[in-house]
Amino acid sequence: MKVCLIVRCLSTKAGGIAVYTRNLIRTLEREGHEVELSPGERFSYLLWQFFRVPLWLVRSKCDAYHAVGVIEAITLPFFKPKAEKRVTIHDLIPLKHPRKGLKGLFERFFIRLGLLSARKCDVIYAVSHLTKVDLVRFAGIPEDMITVVHQPIDERFFIEPPRTGKFREKGKFMVGYISRMDYHKRHALLVELFRQWDNPNARLLLAGTGEEFERVKKLAEGDERIKLLGFIPDEELVDFYDSLDVYVHASKYEGWGLPIVEALARGKPVIVFDDAEIPSEVRDKCLGVSSNLLVETLERLYADRKSFRKLSTMASRGVCYEVPVRE
Repeated sequence: MKVCLIVRCLSTKAGGIAVYTRNLIRTLEREGHEVELSPGERFSYLLWQFFRVPLWLVRSKCDAYHAVGVIEAITLPFFKPKAEKRVTIHDLIPLKHPRKGLKGLFERFFIRLGLLSARKCDVIYAVSHLTKVDLVRFAGIPEDMITVVHQPIDERFFIEPPRTGKFREKGKFMVGYISRMDYHKRHALLVELFRQWDNPNARLLLAGTGEEFERVKKLAEGDERIKLLGFIPDEELVDFYDSLDVYVHASKYEGWGLPIVEALARGKPVIVFDDAEIPSEVRDKCLGVSSNLLVETLERLYADRKSFRKLSTMASRGVCYEVPVRE
């Protein structure tokens, strides 16, 4: 079977959709399918969406077409009306937590277009039950059209032996967070909370880049305990997680929460905030705290090694899993 994937970018810098796509490609090829990729976005999103992809769709001949994200599906039903069409929807962040200004307006417009096109697809995959609920609530898509398939992680997070971690400082209590620095990820909040913790042996590692990077960098100025690592390539992700004692995911909303699952797979206790919308499949494996109790929680883990070891053991005992993407 030949499967065509509509994908904008495969670089890790593109976020969770790119990671999902690479895992999907591996899964399809392992199952014996032939995979063809759409042309990637280069200079302009509009040029890619309304010229390069339609031209490729007209010329392509596949047994099935799979848009790896909701906006990737916008033109699919119009240029392949009779083909088998599938779409994966990761989250509806622009609708649930809209960005202000013109950029936010354009985001919501294209998400709405993508949701209209998704209704014309044969199968809609949601990466979590939360995303499925959001699709019913915000897009009015019937439940029976949506199949929940959890986003898998690379097997190396399970099989690679523990490492010392190249980012670790000997004798320090290492706290970390990795994510694109977007408006709803709340890096600034985490920095502000961490600065309230008067512990000279604590360190906060922030990995990622994005529109909030300069703001977060400015907030961290003057506190040498806080390290902004920038973009971390795939081959160093295991090192990053293995450098940590605790992983704190400060995001307001996640369609799935890939870094959480990766951290758990490396046996790291994960803290999320009580007010965050995170799928129950993932959230149930984490320690939920109110943001104003984060410092108290970190101090307790730092001081009480017995409790810390218990959480670490729980994280490493089968609380993460890889679910194959079905085709």
